[in-house]
Amino acid sequence: MKSLFPISAGLTALAVCAVAQEHIPDAAPVDDGPLVANPEQDSLDMADMLYKQSQEPQTKANPQEYARLLDLSLRKYLEFSQRFPRSPQAPLAEYRAAMCLTELGRKEEAHTLFQRLTQTGTPALVAASAYRLATDASAAGETDKAIQYYQLVIRSAEQNDLKVDAQYRLGRLFLASGNPEAAANMFCAVIGNPQADKKFVLVARMGYAALCADSGRLGEAYAEYRKVLDTPGVDARNRGIAILQAATLATKLKKNAEAQSLYEQILKDETLKEMAPEARMGLLLGLYHMGKYKEVMAQYEQQKGMKMPTKEGQVRLLMLMGQTAYKLKEYQKGAEFFLEAEKNVPYTQEAMQASFYRLLCYKELKQKDLPQRAQSFLNHYAKAFPTSELHDMVRLMAAESLFSTSPADAAKFYGSINFDKLPPKMRPDILYKSAWAVAQAGNREMAAKLLTTFIDGYPRDPRICEALTLRGDMYAKTKKETEALQDFDRVIARWPKEESAAAAWQRAAQIYAGRQDLVNMAKYYEGLIKNFPKASPAALAEAHFLLGRAAFDQGDFQSSISHMSEAKTLDPQKYGEQVNVLTVLSYHKLQNVNKLKEALETLQKENPAAVSRVPDVIPAWLGLQAYGMKDLETADKYMTWATQNDQLQNVKKVIWRNLAKVRLALKKYDRALVASNNFLKVEDQPYRRADGMLDKASILLGLGKYADARKTAEEALALGVEGPLMASLKIVLGDISYAEKKFDEAAKHYGVTAELFVNDAELKPKALFKAAEALDKAGRKSEASQYRARLQKEFPDWKQEGESLPPDAR
Repeated sequence: MKSLFPISAGLTALAVCAVAQEHIPDAAPVDDGPLVANPEQDSLDMADMLYKQSQEPQTKANPQEYARLLDLSLRKYLEFSQRFPRSPQAPLAEYRAAMCLTELGRKEEAHTLFQRLTQTGTPALVAASAYRLATDASAAGETDKAIQYYQLVIRSAEQNDLKVDAQYRLGRLFLASGNPEAAANMFCAVIGNPQADKKFVLVARMGYAALCADSGRLGEAYAEYRKVLDTPGVDARNRGIAILQAATLATKLKKNAEAQSLYEQILKDETLKEMAPEARMGLLLGLYHMGKYKEVMAQYEQQKGMKMPTKEGQVRLLMLMGQTAYKLKEYQKGAEFFLEAEKNVPYTQEAMQASFYRLLCYKELKQKDLPQRAQSFLNHYAKAFPTSELHDMVRLMAAESLFSTSPADAAKFYGSINFDKLPPKMRPDILYKSAWAVAQAGNREMAAKLLTTFIDGYPRDPRICEALTLRGDMYAKTKKETEALQDFDRVIARWPKEESAAAAWQRAAQIYAGRQDLVNMAKYYEGLIKNFPKASPAALAEAHFLLGRAAFDQGDFQSSISHMSEAKTLDPQKYGEQVNVLTVLSYHKLQNVNKLKEALETLQKENPAAVSRVPDVIPAWLGLQAYGMKDLETADKYMTWATQNDQLQNVKKVIWRNLAKVRLALKKYDRALVASNNFLKVEDQPYRRADGMLDKASILLGLGKYADARKTAEEALALGVEGPLMASLKIVLGDISYAEKKFDEAAKHYGVTAELFVNDAELKPKALFKAAEALDKAGRKSEASQYRARLQKEFPDWKQEGESLPPDAR
């Protein structure tokens, strides 16, 4: 929101009023010696004596005597100039006669003599006469004439004081006549004159400082006011003015500490108490410009009685507090300040501005009656101030407030905005805002037309790139995709670094995505990521996700994973679940066991409801891989997942088969039996079935169901299997007998296995070991020793490695 409190840098009423000193010499003193008659000098001396008597205080206190003596001296001066026209002192007598005429109020006659003297007098008399004429012309408002005479004073004056006086006054006249450059030259001439009276230097410097401020040269103005403050002997009023102006400029120049110090000088100086309200106002303004809105409000509330000495100043204070409340989002309080400001100066432009800001507060408060308040504003001020740009802004505000509730009423407000009658500088702004508002209201075709008018009519407007992007968006939403892409490409080419270009990259990519044109989609999303790495997280997340999805569809799973990870990091709420699922699929495609395991664990943790979206083949594959890597717990977990916790009916046989083996190895006998039974239900190939029955017999053994275990193992042997599988079945039969404490029978099964499979490096040592243990239990120590000797001889490196016999039967 634009500040309403600019520096008041106009020239102040400067406290110097010098009178021209002609320094015309008095009559020469009479030398000692015999008196000699000198009619010429005596005549002039008589006139001078009468004039001096008229200037005595007691004489001036008697108007009649004052006038009589002035008249007598006037006559003597005129008599002298007539009697002695060739005398060198004749011009001096005429000048003094003119002075008498001035004091007698006979200015026209005096001016006649002064004007003649500007042509015939000595340089000193020319300067003094021109000064008198200039002063009177200035007082009469004849500025051009006064300027000419002051310029004559400057050219003719022999005395520095008179010349400086004229330069300063000429500077003031140039300023009044609208020639600040000439005024500045005059003020600088006074300032630069080392012999100039310090009073004139002071006021000239203040005048020059004010000119600098008015012309925007704030730093120079500030420096000049500081020089005034460094000048000794400055009177209180001018010092106060200089402090106020310097503090105001310091605030504008962001010299906040200096500004505060200057304002505090005023508040601490009793001689400047009349300026204290402005100083307090300045302090508040400084805090406001520093963004310390809470401090502004706190200080104002601490000084509840704070008032400005003038109505205009009070309005400025109220407007400042309203703006402060607005910045603090205390919109109701802001509206109250603006209302009070409006009431202080009703039916003025300041009141209209306050009313406008009050509407802004009501807009932020989302008051439903904003359109009615806007209409009231227009009723009060539209006719009174027909050229104000605020009216159309109010209409726009009202239209925007009606978008969602009453589009027809909104259209009426828009229709009342007369673009042709708007000031040229205002038209593009209102047109652009109207187009934007219509777009937000959902009238996309109308928005596109308004934007076209704006783009064609104001091609150099700095918002053209935003307008093209918005129009492209409107075209895209009305299925004019070719036109939309043209606008987006134009923005990207001409304004590659503007924020709108980021939107153009994104919207173009979205169009190509909708067309399933993955090549161009990737081109534009990659352009967004490359050129706008700090674009909105939502836009970048969308780009990475769709690039990741395209890479997945094209089989580039590594790139897909990289993009997906970025999308999830940028916008986990929107893309987290999809990314987690696709990451699982990608790592499965890459056959990366460890990463797939991590991805599945992440999915289970973060998106448990999405687990069902993972094809069963993936956890099944991971479980089988884990089994092959002897990671039994992982194998059990994921093969169980693949069977939906043993509930799925159409599970591949290999899963049930290996799941039974894993659970058997983990001694999870109950769950192993379920897997084994499910496998045997569907397996009819003899060898694989016998292998499954081997697992089941071992499981039953683990459950202590020895009879069922024996029956299962014998049925498996009946299938006619040979080789290692037959040996394993016999070892299981031995284990069952061992568990039943039938140690001789167990030893027989173990011994047969050892004799039949003499070349099996895995089964034979196991059979020898178990046979020795069974024989020990049967009390056949000698035979047990023989088996151990054979085990040591034939397999010296074999280790038990956890191999154990079943527990004795209970």
